[in-house]
Amino acid sequence: MNQHLKGSILLLSAFSFSCLASTTCNSLAGCERKLCEIDYQIEKAKQYNHQYKVDGLTTALKAEKENCTNQGLKDEILDKIEDKEEDIVEYQADLKRAETENRSDKVSKYERKIKEKQREIDALKQELSKIP
Repeated sequence: MNQHLKGSILLLSAFSFSCLASTTCNSLAGCERKLCEIDYQIEKAKQYNHQYKVDGLTTALKAEKENCTNQGLKDEILDKIEDKEEDIVEYQADLKRAETENRSDKVSKYERKIKEKQREIDALKQELSKIP
């Protein structure tokens, strides 16, 4: 029973830490947020004794500290938005073809894909607006 209680307390404290770190990173923006998220991943890897992940994430953290700029993050997001917009154009062409061929199964498939890409674009635009 005592061992079970210790395990429960350990699990609860780990959960509390993850919630705290997640909340802390969410209040940040740009490179600060990216560095915070990598730090959080390092702490999680340490908790589970995944030394290879700790090593890799430490290398990534060092590289991000040296190279991360808010403008660079903005450019990455803009590139992702552009890629998703290109996907939408392709899906719209596929949708028109499916409508011409009276393929209702394909019509709904491409409509769903277009909506999903648009949601992804909206999320990226929201992320972009948070970067100083």
